[in-house]
Amino acid sequence: MKKILLAVTKDNYPEVITPETEAGIRELGEVVKRDDLKEADDPQTAYVEAIRAARPEIVVTGWGSPTLTMEAYRASPDLAYMCHCAGTVRNYVDRDVLASGLLVSNWGRLPAPTVAEASLMMTLACLRKVSGYVRLLDDGGWGAGEFESASLFGRSVGLHGLGVIAQEFVRLLAPFDCDISAFSPHCPDEVFEELGVAREEDLANLYAANDVVSIHASKTPKNHHIVDADILAGMKDGAVLVNTARGAIIDTEALVEKLEEGTIWAALDVFEQEPLPADSPLRGMRNVLLLPHQAGPTPDWQPRMGRHALENLSRYVAGEDVTDVVTVQKYDLIT
Repeated sequence: MKKILLAVTKDNYPEVITPETEAGIRELGEVVKRDDLKEADDPQTAYVEAIRAARPEIVVTGWGSPTLTMEAYRASPDLAYMCHCAGTVRNYVDRDVLASGLLVSNWGRLPAPTVAEASLMMTLACLRKVSGYVRLLDDGGWGAGEFESASLFGRSVGLHGLGVIAQEFVRLLAPFDCDISAFSPHCPDEVFEELGVAREEDLANLYAANDVVSIHASKTPKNHHIVDADILAGMKDGAVLVNTARGAIIDTEALVEKLEEGTIWAALDVFEQEPLPADSPLRGMRNVLLLPHQAGPTPDWQPRMGRHALENLSRYVAGEDVTDVVTVQKYDLIT
C-alpha cells in the first residue's frame, strides 16, 4: 500500500478535508495524519521529522502546511508526489525540490469561478458607488451625495492578466456587452480569440483606455509595483480599479495618492501588508471598497478542494496521470 502523510493543518478540517474525503484518502493507502505540525515550536523541523518517521510516497498539504524544503524532501527516499489542496505552492514547496523531479499538483481552475464572481461583485460595487453610499447613510445623509453611480452595461473593461480567473471573469461579463481587452504576454493568441478579447500590448494603455481595470496578474519580481504612479495617473476620471490578485502588484503609496484625488474608485481584496494595518490610509476612504482577502473560494466551495485532491490521489494510486500538475514553468509564474 502507498504510504501517505496527511500534513493538512487543523484549520482545513472539516471545511476542506471533510470526513468523507478523509475516509476516501484512507482507502488509498496507509495514512499518517499530522494536523498538528503548525502548532509545533518549530514547524519545519517537525515536518522533517514527520516525513522521516512516516517515509511516505505521498504528502497531502493545504493552507498553513509547512514548506517542503530540500531537507524535508530528502527525509523520505520514497517521496514522489505532493498533492496540494489549495492554489499557490510557492510557500509549500521549494523550487529546487520541484526541479529535482517531485510531482506536484494543486487545485487548478477550481477556484476561478468564485474569484471571478468576487471580481464582478467588486466591479459593480465600485460603479454603483456602494462604499460612498454606505458612508453617506452612516453619516445620516441621503441622495446621491457628491457622486453618481454608473452601469456596467456597454463599458470598456481591461484585464491585467488573462489567466484562468480572468477567463472566468470574461464569461461572467457576457450579459453586459462590454468591450474587453487584456494585457497578458504569456497567454496564447487562441485564448484571446476564443474569448473574443482584444490583446493590448502596452500596459499603460490598458489602464488609460478602459472604464474598468481588473487585476489578475501573478506576483512575480517583474510585477512588483508594476502599477505605479505613472500608470495610475493615466486612468480615466471616474475609472474603476479592482484587485483580487496580489497587493504588491500596485504601488500602494502611489495608489493612496491617486485615490485621495477622488478621480477613481477602487475595490481591493489584497494588500502589500496583510492584515491591512489599522492605520492604513486606505481605511475609511469613501471611494474605496475593502475586503479582507476573501475573494477566494467561499466556505461552501471549499469541500470541492478536498474532493479534487482525492480525485488526483486516486489517479496517482491507480497509476494514472494526475491533473493540474505544477511544472517549474508554472511555479515561476504562479502567484
